[in-house]
Amino acid sequence: MISKKDLLKDTGISYGQLYRWKRENLIPEEWFIKQSSYTGQETFFPREKIINRIKVIQELKDKYSLEELSKILSPEISQRIFTIEDFNIIEEIDMDLVSIFIEIFNKSSFNFIEMIIIIAFSKFKKEFYEVNKTHYISMINGIKHYCEKLKNIEYMLLIYNKSKDYYAALCSNSSEVFMDKGLELIKVIKLDDISNIVKIKYKNSLNFKFD
Repeated sequence: MISKKDLLKDTGISYGQLYRWKRENLIPEEWFIKQSSYTGQETFFPREKIINRIKVIQELKDKYSLEELSKILSPEISQRIFTIEDFNIIEEIDMDLVSIFIEIFNKSSFNFIEMIIIIAFSKFKKEFYEVNKTHYISMINGIKHYCEKLKNIEYMLLIYNKSKDYYAALCSNSSEVFMDKGLELIKVIKLDDISNIVKIKYKNSLNFKFD
């Protein structure tokens, strides 16, 4: 956590900017956490989330209006459906993994959150090249049922290793996960981080429409 005082000092923004961005829904209200301190009550924030969000706002505020930024940074899911043609545009996607998703999900187009999960697995594959197709089939099959239940992208994809067998899990950003000690957590990928990058990078080329 980081205090409001330290946040303003470290990022160089003003009190007025912080609360204006809150009013414009650029910074979620639930990130403003009131806690008791020796001076009374003070506002704290989740350090990594708030600092990353402010960096994004500072980088993009001259390119987009605050209303556009609010939609781009929103955790809500775009209603757009993504096809193979779209996936070919997205540099972060591994097309071999797309083939596995098509086979397992028995469809050739995917919603926004499914697309973000494909990118998350692609990100993992780029780093852990020793994981083979059989492992991906097993992991993707293991989370398929849960993908259909997700209503937003405020989740993490967790990848575990046990004696060269790999397991995937989806966990809410705000939840702790206690797993079998025999499983080694080797990768944590935040879906909302991927979402922010994709919505900004491909806003025009993929013609995103946000609610």
